[in-house]
Amino acid sequence: MRCTSICRKTLSENCLLKITNGNFTSEYKDLKSNKTLFGSAIRDFEVTKPGSPGKSSLWAIFGPAKSDFLQVAAGRFLSVPPLSRSYPQLQNDNGHNKIQFLNFRESTGIDKVHLSARYESFSYKGEAEISDDVNSVYNYITGANNYNSNSGHKDPKYVSNLLELLNLGHLSKKWINSLSNGQLRRAKLAKALINKPQLLILDDPFLGLDGDSTKLVSRSLRDISKDLSISVMLGLRVQDDVPEWIEKVAFVTHEDGIKICGTPESVLSSIREQLPAETVHAGKNKNKMTSTEKIHNDELVHPDRVPHIEFKNASVIYRGLPILQDLNWRIPKGTHWRIFGANGTGKTTILSLITADHPQSWRSVLSVDGVLRKTGSGSNFFDINNKIGISSPELHSLVPSNKTFMQVILNGLVKNIGNSNFMFDGSKVPLDDFAKHVLSTFNDEINANANTPFGQLSTTSQKLALFLRSVIKKPELLILDEAFSCIDDPLLLEKCHSFVEKDLRDTTVLQIAHIDWELPKCDYVIHLTGDDQRSYSLHKYVQGQ
Repeated sequence: MRCTSICRKTLSENCLLKITNGNFTSEYKDLKSNKTLFGSAIRDFEVTKPGSPGKSSLWAIFGPAKSDFLQVAAGRFLSVPPLSRSYPQLQNDNGHNKIQFLNFRESTGIDKVHLSARYESFSYKGEAEISDDVNSVYNYITGANNYNSNSGHKDPKYVSNLLELLNLGHLSKKWINSLSNGQLRRAKLAKALINKPQLLILDDPFLGLDGDSTKLVSRSLRDISKDLSISVMLGLRVQDDVPEWIEKVAFVTHEDGIKICGTPESVLSSIREQLPAETVHAGKNKNKMTSTEKIHNDELVHPDRVPHIEFKNASVIYRGLPILQDLNWRIPKGTHWRIFGANGTGKTTILSLITADHPQSWRSVLSVDGVLRKTGSGSNFFDINNKIGISSPELHSLVPSNKTFMQVILNGLVKNIGNSNFMFDGSKVPLDDFAKHVLSTFNDEINANANTPFGQLSTTSQKLALFLRSVIKKPELLILDEAFSCIDDPLLLEKCHSFVEKDLRDTTVLQIAHIDWELPKCDYVIHLTGDDQRSYSLHKYVQGQ
């Protein structure tokens, strides 16, 4: 479907991006083989300044080729023919930094540190050092830190306005690596806006955010566009809700290029008609375990049995700020849990205590199989992690891009290296029956990607590799922290869920996800709440009608 109803000719002073009968390729050598990103050329697409006729300044891009299309909009890939893509207004201005592209599926812009290093550094920094650190939120946003070459001399009034729009003023002196996911998302947005771009392109801006943080980021983007006169393009999944301030929507595939284009109402209606229901809803209604009943901690484990993991009056406090407070939680062996709470309520801290990445893990805050974990207890970091399988955003950011899909999976079989070490080869480790079962179950997906370097895989395939790595050793404890948050294939998502629910029924599973349908079925949920005053509650899922 052409975008004829909405892609009208506009004066060059209003047009930021225009594509006319264009296709794109990644390398010059692909020109001879006619290897292009899209099966059909992009006939007519444009992004205009806010307030221009036609309302084409605020876009949402959906579809399996959305990420490639956003990169095209950002100036990446070679245009065919060369003049089919143009930036009319930017040609008349200083184009440097006038387009800012952020992909929130990637971990860029800050240093990549695993949880253990992050917590150790936070634990041993002095209060003055943290508040005045070169890596404070303010210095990160303005470019005055040592991780980029941007000048730190910015207009104080403009910076203050940015911090206010993104609700970051109270965090300006905080260490950047101590922010929650939602706070870090807003800090990255502020950094992208520091050079006053005219076009802001964001891929998956709401990925991994809870409902409240999603609403805050969405409102911030709306206000930024209005107050700073910035055009915005968002890359969203078909399962995502479209912000009410979006003006136009396009659905992009590699086969057709722009397949559908128009107002949000017309495009979303067409998507629902053309795509399979499971693709649109992605299992939103598949899990009927939506009702919960509150339970007491003492009800979880029979008095004659020992919990797999137990927290007793566990508290984690950083210089007067409680992260966890008087947590009492008994986790029976073989139960499947959801750890639920807003960004910054301590979910990741709980997991890091269990995996021994947190320095306070050894201060008698938890027991495993009835043995209190403390210095001199006989266990060490590697023994602990031999029994744990993990898939998390932190691990995702540490995978070497040259490791193949299969190498990443088999690395999970190597013992005594921890879960964050991807350098060891697991191909020579003998496969037990369960490992063979894992590889057999996902044989088609493995054959399609086995020798592909991790950096060249789609995000869906990267997530699958990390999931299979976490389960192939049949861990006693499986931690799925946003493990399925980027998987676009609903059938693959269901396949992974089914594997957890059936093949790992006797494994203790702890899961974090902000979207219900991204989770396999759970038995229980722990709900973390509060800011300065932390609290929690335990609930049991009951079968819906």
